[in-house]
Amino acid sequence: MDDQPATEMLGMSEPELYAYLSDLLHEEAAEAAERAGTDVARELASPGFAAAEASSTYAIKLVLANNAYLTRQLLDLGVLRTPEDVEQG
Repeated sequence: MDDQPATEMLGMSEPELYAYLSDLLHEEAAEAAERAGTDVARELASPGFAAAEASSTYAIKLVLANNAYLTRQLLDLGVLRTPEDVEQG
């Protein structure tokens, strides 16, 4: 077991997940814009991309909840250590 304390939840943070989602949507919108002969901003404003972004926010909340659950399980099993555990030796 590592002697470093667990100071954060496992996985990407909420801002990191939203940034990754934004990057993914921009990549897909760029491809769609190229195929349709439009621009990325127009594609991102389309109903399809708006729906994808909205539904993805729910998925991000599920991922965050799962990350918190896994972190708690690993703490309970002693696989991860809290700063307090490290201080106590």
